[in-house]
Amino acid sequence: MAEKKKGFRAGLYAVIVGVILAVVLTAMTIFAFTTRYTGFKPDKVARQYVDTIVQTGDGYNAYKNTLVSKNQKYGNFIVNAYMAPYVNDGEDVKQADFVGTGSAEEQEAIDKVYNTMYDYYVDLVKNIGWDDYDTFFNSYFSKLKEIRHGVYGDDYLDTEYMFGALEANVDTYGESLTGAEETLADDGKTVVKEAFDGKYAELFGKDYKLTAEVTECKELNHDESVAYIQEYAARITDVATLDANELSESGLTDDEAKKNMTEAFAKLDCSELISNVAEATVEVKDQNGKTVATQKVYVVKIDSGWYVDNTNIDTSGLYLAK
Repeated sequence: MAEKKKGFRAGLYAVIVGVILAVVLTAMTIFAFTTRYTGFKPDKVARQYVDTIVQTGDGYNAYKNTLVSKNQKYGNFIVNAYMAPYVNDGEDVKQADFVGTGSAEEQEAIDKVYNTMYDYYVDLVKNIGWDDYDTFFNSYFSKLKEIRHGVYGDDYLDTEYMFGALEANVDTYGESLTGAEETLADDGKTVVKEAFDGKYAELFGKDYKLTAEVTECKELNHDESVAYIQEYAARITDVATLDANELSESGLTDDEAKKNMTEAFAKLDCSELISNVAEATVEVKDQNGKTVATQKVYVVKIDSGWYVDNTNIDTSGLYLAK
């Protein structure tokens, strides 16, 4: 019998490659899952919350990691709970003639509103703080309505304009801390924004690096969790039980808007959904390993996810530029 010639076994090779590929894809999936979905680990949620604030002073977006966003989209909550009384975008509401023209006059008006609101935003960060988001949002949008009317001479406001102003201010405040690189126009030559160092460079040096690290994270025992949940329920009751009559004081006349606002606040109460509570300590260190801030964070478990309890925290120490 002739000896069988040894050769390339495509079938076996394919199986081996398939197994290796499966292992690699599984590892990549696990890595992507664990890095993206931090909400499944209490320590990661606590760290992300603190890091979001300390890197750019962004108490606005930090709420995406909290109970505020558990039962509703964060943007929808802001629209229904705080923007609704100021939105006046009906067809019968006339806007200034220059709106939508892309003219220098329109750009000048936008810049004036954004710059005026930025000064007001900074004052709110310093004197109110994002821990009291209720006062923060109400104060900000009320002022925006006033400033928009003074600059544009109209009574028009829509959610896009309101988010545009707020988020522009959030970004500008962040850059005031971190600094910014030079920005050029589309022609690649015209300087739109000059490079500058921010407050953090002044405080910690140009090569600063701030790192948030969880130094301790422990889950409360059953009795402690029950007591904590009861305390949380007491804290959230006032804002979660507003009715349409009380909300009428905000200036709302549309019944649908009142209903949306009532539901937005009602969805804040997560007391009956919480199954466990954890206490985390997060330290913020500079590039030299020096601790520049320490923050205690309580995170609560609902189903398989963890959320920061924003009703029980004081983040004033994370605004390092203050």
